[in-house]
Amino acid sequence: MMLALPLAWFAPARGATLASSRLDPRLRASLAAGAPPVSVWVEFADKGETGPADLAARLAEAERALTPEARRRRVRARVNPIVDWLDLPIEPSYVRALQARGHAVYGQSRWFNRVAVRTSGPELTQLAALPFVRRLAPVALALPRERESRLESGDAAPGRVAEPLRSAGSTATQLFYGRTLGQMARLNIPAVHDSGYIGTFVNVCMLDNGFNYFRKHEALRGIPVGGARTRDFIRGVQSVQDTVESPANFEHGTATLSALAGRAPGRYMAAAPGCNAALARTEDDGSEKPIEMVWWAMGAEWADSLGMDIISASLGYNLFPDSAGTDLSYSDLDGHTSIVTRAAEIAAAKGILVVVSAGNDGLNARVGRKVGAPADANGDSVLAIAAVDSFGVRAPFSSKGPTVDGRIKPDLAAQGVNTYVASANGDPNTYEALDGTSFAAPLVAGLAACLMQARPNWPPVWIIEALKATATRASAPDTLLGWGIPNGLAALRYIPDSLDVPGANGPLSLRFAGANPLPAGTSGTVALSLGVGSPPTRYRVRVFDAAGRAVRDLASGTLAPGGSVSIPWRGDDARGRALVPGLYFLDLDGAGRHRTVRIVVLR
Repeated sequence: MMLALPLAWFAPARGATLASSRLDPRLRASLAAGAPPVSVWVEFADKGETGPADLAARLAEAERALTPEARRRRVRARVNPIVDWLDLPIEPSYVRALQARGHAVYGQSRWFNRVAVRTSGPELTQLAALPFVRRLAPVALALPRERESRLESGDAAPGRVAEPLRSAGSTATQLFYGRTLGQMARLNIPAVHDSGYIGTFVNVCMLDNGFNYFRKHEALRGIPVGGARTRDFIRGVQSVQDTVESPANFEHGTATLSALAGRAPGRYMAAAPGCNAALARTEDDGSEKPIEMVWWAMGAEWADSLGMDIISASLGYNLFPDSAGTDLSYSDLDGHTSIVTRAAEIAAAKGILVVVSAGNDGLNARVGRKVGAPADANGDSVLAIAAVDSFGVRAPFSSKGPTVDGRIKPDLAAQGVNTYVASANGDPNTYEALDGTSFAAPLVAGLAACLMQARPNWPPVWIIEALKATATRASAPDTLLGWGIPNGLAALRYIPDSLDVPGANGPLSLRFAGANPLPAGTSGTVALSLGVGSPPTRYRVRVFDAAGRAVRDLASGTLAPGGSVSIPWRGDDARGRALVPGLYFLDLDGAGRHRTVRIVVLR
């Protein structure tokens, strides 16, 4: 039964001034008479909670709704609280109110508490004036990583000494891996497999453009993909294949899936041939539509709900030729601004290890040859993977760092030149060699799955630490290959430091002591500490809202080894005004790392 809503909900709440303040400036041109319809995010002011008691009841229900896999993953990743405001569903009465006005909702995000609709002109102002609407913003576009960027002349890659190929082992090992031996040995993955770890029971979600013939190809048909673990977010169906009408738009995912989990002993072996997979089609290669970021976020939320341990995605965002004025600039690459970067951050905050390709813009002057989003996300949460050739030399097309705030990107590298993958041409026994950071990312994601099997109690940050600390450039990471090419066996043997344990020898840590959710007018304490074995470290603590906007600079300074500092905070901005109820992030920048704590501020 449809919920009856007050008539006031269907009329402007506080006049045109209020509505205008809720409109993203980029939508102003769409207010003009005769302007074409535009796709917009309608962000809601809340999730229907009526007070602290109601919110607590909703959070308890959200915790009960967690799948066993999702709960296990969050416990392992030390997610605390185990559920938060982001896990609450969108208030259904708000969606019905939009539908009653004639708006078809084609996408939604519980994490960002918003839905996507297509509208125009006067309706924009009317939507913005609804009392349960917080903000209207345009929906951005996506570009897949495998598409070659326009190459600029005169930008050859700097010379590099080839990294030595790690031992390929015995003749039997060489025969077992077949044509993938080189790309596997480059990461020392055969030694990890020989130790008994092939990613068994680790859940990996692929976000890509389609997976034709994944149940037919000899290297793919044995991958455990449950019947409920495929979804096409574009067509709204379960199947992620189309071998008749537009098969060319469903091939890239087949290739990346094979690099992650393919298995045909003697012919083709991938990085994690024992993992379980979920397949999400979130990219439409047939056209550039302004809803692709909606599908990416929906795919990531779906992966969270399924209890996925890892997300492997070879999609990226920077230039949006079909939507003038929406390109991401270099200033947006700060790890917090773009919607896709924030979606990746939230997935990581839920205990998912997110692995993405760095991008193929290393020769593209239009984007400064830099990584795109979400590769700009903090490397303690999201790994961006560069491409090298079969000799370990960086591919010229591989995107570079740093981020605009000076963080090293990419994070790691794997073979992305002449990478062998399964063909999606319908022949179950054919393979091809392709180029792109798209194919480097699933190799590292597969290695991470093997490490997760071997170290089931490690949170993702320890997996990341092990991969970086044992990679080829760990002692001198740069903005071309990051920490370099991982060494699987060394990562398997790695002993992590006391990460985030206050007062130990680990690096700078961040904690929030106080109620979470934080009721209005209630004080909490932001606690920082530095291990006694660390050098003096500068720090900066800021508060960001769910849209990635900085709302307060809480503190900055220098901590001595073994030192600590406590910073009181009442859920207010720099002027002492109470923040709008919702989700906020306490962000610590120091010791070359970022730490983030999620806080829900109540009325």
